[in-house]
Amino acid sequence: MKKVIVGQCSSYDVAKVEEFLHRGFQALDFTMRDARVLLKPNLLSSKPPEKAVTTHPVIIQALGKYLRDRGCEVYVGDSPGYESTEKVLNKSGIMDIVRENGLKIAPFEQRVIKRWNGISPYQEFILGEDPASYDVIINVPKFKTHAMMGLTLGVKNTFGFIPSKEKARWHLKAGRDRLLFASLLIDIHNAVRPSITMLDGISGMDKDGPTSGRVRQFGLLAMSKDAYVLDDAIERLIGLSAPLPIGLIAKEHGLIGEYETIAFGTPAITDFIMSNTMDTDGRFPDFVKKILRKVFVKKPKLQADLCKGCGVCAEACPAHVITLPEGLPLFDHRTCIHCYCCQEMCPEGAIKV
Repeated sequence: MKKVIVGQCSSYDVAKVEEFLHRGFQALDFTMRDARVLLKPNLLSSKPPEKAVTTHPVIIQALGKYLRDRGCEVYVGDSPGYESTEKVLNKSGIMDIVRENGLKIAPFEQRVIKRWNGISPYQEFILGEDPASYDVIINVPKFKTHAMMGLTLGVKNTFGFIPSKEKARWHLKAGRDRLLFASLLIDIHNAVRPSITMLDGISGMDKDGPTSGRVRQFGLLAMSKDAYVLDDAIERLIGLSAPLPIGLIAKEHGLIGEYETIAFGTPAITDFIMSNTMDTDGRFPDFVKKILRKVFVKKPKLQADLCKGCGVCAEACPAHVITLPEGLPLFDHRTCIHCYCCQEMCPEGAIKV
């Protein structure tokens, strides 16, 4: 039976994280030695650790030490939304860990064509790094809300294998339909096939994540060989009444079956508030969806007092519906695809939905 390991950890104490790792890997009966390993954290944008936007450097430190002690060659990398991997590694504090612990950087700047016949209508993906060049991939997501998918957990985190410009193309191609986009994310995850997913939820984010939500101290760590059951366990832990898009599609295709949850202390997560963009999704006929989009779907709006006119929103918009007259963003809501990339990428938190 599949297993999810859940642990309570109140702070980023490296010794406590290492203890969870040892107990978790043992409970999962997962061993590795002398392997080439890729750690794939969430490196969405260049924010310091206290902002809870990126995977915390202590998690990478603990994993790096555990792996290096077993003779592994360890790489760290991701494809951020619009910045270089190096810049985000520096700002997040992970670059210091890389240098101090003899780790290596995977810049995710390749163009690896991966063909995968899965559940979405798409069969070819361009990846920034070749999963086949590693013996082990450890997927290290950050526990946060996400305007489009509800939460960014294990399955969503592997979307980072897609280079930033390709991410925009996929949002434009599939982002009008959340369930279609969820099926795309599932195919990418299955093509990457991480060996382990370890969730950093010691701190995280609710409300309007993944960059400008409410920072919370959840005290949560979780681990599994299977990201689908890990994600399902977290949705249950925070008390969601219905599965989110990825979980819904995964269950329909038999990717979430029975599993065992092993708890090394379970944090009580209360008052968890989802993004307000998640209340209009559903399975409706196309003509009903069009009406709902016009009337009910949340639209991105500018909070002008926070905006610095950097133009990142316009650059990140896959549909190119944001212009910058007089230096401030103006949204064309008639052609907006409601992917909320502008809100996700805004470095100042100036775009609300």
